[in-house]
Amino acid sequence: MSISATFFPLADQVYDYFTTKKQCSVRLPADLFDGREYSIDEFYNNVKPLFDSPGCFYTTLSTPSEKAIEKQYVNQTNETVFSYPSPGVTKWTENNTAFFKLFSNGKSSDTLLLFAPGWARKNLIKESGFCQLLLKYEIDSCLLVKPFHQERTPAGLYSGELFISAHVFLTIMNFRQFVAEIRFLLNYFRKQYKYIGIIGISSGGFQAGLAVDVEPVDFYFPVITGAKLGTLTWNSIFTKYVKKDLIKKGIDETQLNKAWAIADQLYLGHNCKAKHIKQFISLYDEAVCTQHQYLLNDLYNNPDVIEMKCAHSSVIFYFEKIAKEIANVVH
Repeated sequence: MSISATFFPLADQVYDYFTTKKQCSVRLPADLFDGREYSIDEFYNNVKPLFDSPGCFYTTLSTPSEKAIEKQYVNQTNETVFSYPSPGVTKWTENNTAFFKLFSNGKSSDTLLLFAPGWARKNLIKESGFCQLLLKYEIDSCLLVKPFHQERTPAGLYSGELFISAHVFLTIMNFRQFVAEIRFLLNYFRKQYKYIGIIGISSGGFQAGLAVDVEPVDFYFPVITGAKLGTLTWNSIFTKYVKKDLIKKGIDETQLNKAWAIADQLYLGHNCKAKHIKQFISLYDEAVCTQHQYLLNDLYNNPDVIEMKCAHSSVIFYFEKIAKEIANVVH
């Protein structure tokens, strides 16, 4: 076994130890979907006919007016923060305002890439740095704040605590809410740029993939993300507390795959509407296991791949290379 194969998974274990991803403290009286109680089999049977028409499930919900987009502040050089009412309304008021960070140097870039980040990120400092790298290649970007993360975190919870949890149907509604936000921004920015695309890293790749199943884009860049979500969650080092809660609720790996099928490229990936795809795979990943990343590549009919000798969290050491490879595709 190589030194890389030994060291990089250890880095993920250290990262997991020092970050807050514990059992979800919120106990709901029932795990409902749109106010209705389902068994997993019943839900699966209801959504299965939509595997070939996911736009009937991942609708735009209550699309806000573009005039509702408000500039909040300029955070740093070339980074401006905006907010707008989320198309999806939840009982957590903090979560009902969506945010994004626009990176543009004021020059006439003809390309904008939305960036969907990963799960349970306390802040987006590293992701903002990556967007600054894209600016060097004259590519504008829009860094998204996911539901229940960062500014949208309900009081007393950690960032992302409610986004992915053993509340399996709430998790699906969260994915649907984020996809509606992505669709809204894709259509908003499509009027301003000649080319538009999306980057999805880690769990952000799950929702980015769903968005391009229903919205045409010029570019799609999946980064350290994968398919077969139930099994991925069951085996991931980062979701071991979710697994414990699932087991307590009597949900096993097979049932979880069925419950989350409507959010899984294993079932929906054949609908992908991206013109150009380039995927970035981490070879020593214990969070999104490498085999799930290769499975995603197969589902997309094997587009170009960049293999990186890193684990999940250590992908940050490849950010410059990823930005350069993305720029090569765009230009």
